[in-house]
Amino acid sequence: MKNRVQASLLVSLVLGCSAAQGGEAPLVDLTLEELARLDVATVSRKAQKLSDTPAAVTVLSAEEIRRSGARSVPEALRDVPGVTVSQIGSGRWAVGVRGTDGRFSNKLLVQIDGRSVYSPLFSGVFWEALDVMLEDVERIEVIRGAGASLWGANAVNGVINIVTRKATATQGGLVSAGIDDQGQPTLAARQGIDLGDAGAGRVFIKGSELSRSRTANGREDSDSNRGWSGGFRLDGAGSGADAWSVMGNAYHRNSRENIVSSSVAGFQGLYPIDFEFEGSSLQGRRNWGWLGGEASLQAYVDHQFANVGSYGRGTVDTVDADFQHRLAAEGAHELMWGLGARYVRTEIIAVTSILGLDPARRHSRVLSAFVQDEITLVPKTWKLTVGGRFEYSSLSRFEPQPTVRLMWTPSMDDSLWTSWSRAARTPSIGESDATILYGFRAAPPQAPFPAVATISSPWPDWNRRAERLDAFEFGYRRNLGRASLEAVAFYNDYRRLIGTHMDPNGLVFPGLPIPIPPYYAPSQSLYRGNFGAARSHGLELGLDLPVTSSLRLQASYTVMDTRAKSSSDPALEAYGRSIETTSPHHWASLRAMMNAGRGHEFDLVLRRIGAIGEASVPAYTTVDLRYGWRVGPLFDLSLGIQNLFDPLHLEYVSNFFPGQPAYQPRRGYLQGVWRY
Repeated sequence: MKNRVQASLLVSLVLGCSAAQGGEAPLVDLTLEELARLDVATVSRKAQKLSDTPAAVTVLSAEEIRRSGARSVPEALRDVPGVTVSQIGSGRWAVGVRGTDGRFSNKLLVQIDGRSVYSPLFSGVFWEALDVMLEDVERIEVIRGAGASLWGANAVNGVINIVTRKATATQGGLVSAGIDDQGQPTLAARQGIDLGDAGAGRVFIKGSELSRSRTANGREDSDSNRGWSGGFRLDGAGSGADAWSVMGNAYHRNSRENIVSSSVAGFQGLYPIDFEFEGSSLQGRRNWGWLGGEASLQAYVDHQFANVGSYGRGTVDTVDADFQHRLAAEGAHELMWGLGARYVRTEIIAVTSILGLDPARRHSRVLSAFVQDEITLVPKTWKLTVGGRFEYSSLSRFEPQPTVRLMWTPSMDDSLWTSWSRAARTPSIGESDATILYGFRAAPPQAPFPAVATISSPWPDWNRRAERLDAFEFGYRRNLGRASLEAVAFYNDYRRLIGTHMDPNGLVFPGLPIPIPPYYAPSQSLYRGNFGAARSHGLELGLDLPVTSSLRLQASYTVMDTRAKSSSDPALEAYGRSIETTSPHHWASLRAMMNAGRGHEFDLVLRRIGAIGEASVPAYTTVDLRYGWRVGPLFDLSLGIQNLFDPLHLEYVSNFFPGQPAYQPRRGYLQGVWRY
């Protein structure tokens, strides 16, 4: 009865295999012009002005995050050009950059202070576990386009780096409490610690219980999501090229999802499945001056655990070290190089016969080196950046990932750039090792058997190569006084995509034994390998316009199209269609931030999202409204309404679990922040 439920769950588990007291961070009180000059570090692994970066970059400041009303990282990303964010359930998200949306974005590298949160258990990012305290976030840097030449595999379509504030900027205490219209609470607390001449520290803890989604008729669903997170940060008294920091965090979440199941006998139903996720990490970083330049060493250990009830569980333990050295500029050249090593131990235990994993325990290693030379061809006018990362993985062998970027700055207000980059995505452990019984489909009426079993396994002669992207980009950025405009065109060529290919030998007899009723179901094999290919192109527009000293407008529009290589194989053709229909063809947003004086502020966001998957998710329009009031120098209140004019809409249908579509209703929330 539950074969397809079990298969789907194990596939997902395996194939995914305000003014402040005491030094509160000053970003909240920066002027709009100062916010526009914030440094960005993710593009070139060094701090540089946004106007000097030859890449499509958006920097979300602490002020923008606060005034967005976001209560999670995905919500804060909703209005970034080229980024799609859709809610697919209680606390569950599908996030994509330049396409390839999904519950676990496997072509997107997400980092917290340089520590990757990419999970081999889910072959991507587990957004529910990214439960950071947003009041501690200094900025979020979003790089659209390939970033693998510096950051390595899986930085295919983009890199998101969440940069938290130094402990010296979060002294004193903070308590944040919120409640939504369904009575579900969120509570967070932080305490700064003054270590005198040694530096500073902070500790935090956060707990939340999220509201349930709705069914198509507006009734409350039975999905749920609750959990807690906590952590600490220590920063030395030094700064710049002489600094150190130590960070640690832990989290635990429980969630329930409704899975649609079909049995061999043809029965369908909803089955609530309970999930448990937990993890912890410890990270250290040291910067120092060396050989006339700047060097840094970062290392971390990370533990992840996932339990899918009685169906299976998995653990991932990671040890990672990364060194980089930026040499002093020598003439027209500014050289940077680095080394990296990562060890990952993975264990996936299935307590059912529908999954086979060979081996169940795997030890994988990644060794890498990168080099980048930033060449000034004509001072303040032409700049060329060349470099690459050379990576060896025990899963996919050697993979070079080069880049070439050329930037022209004809005036102080204009900059144009073009680039070519290559990036790779390493196969997940499940893609490499798992044999899975997906479920059963009905046999033709004239067949002497009622059903056919579908089995997925690696292609017997598969060489296990990484997926490859060749990314081309052309961008223009202009400063319009205190305003800014950005336009970026891109073309992506994906090759060696891991898709499924139907066994040309057809059905295998006698197949699998089915005890009730007693018979054998013949099996149809679907083989995984580097069979797929696709191309995408698009245009991203972004505008940041301070209309007056009290009104600021931000607008974005993205249009893109994805086409997969056609195939006569029905399984591979279906895989190609799934690539083409994971993202809308266009989406847009308009955001207004207004200060009304005496501590009152109003924020409004209008979004239009196109249809997804040939209208399986219809196009929709939403309006979010937020009112904020600085009651006093130490206390803020905010009231928000999401989906103001839309009582119910669907944003995404999960492409990972066969879940019941989760509709998003109109919601309200109230939040208070007290600093002491």
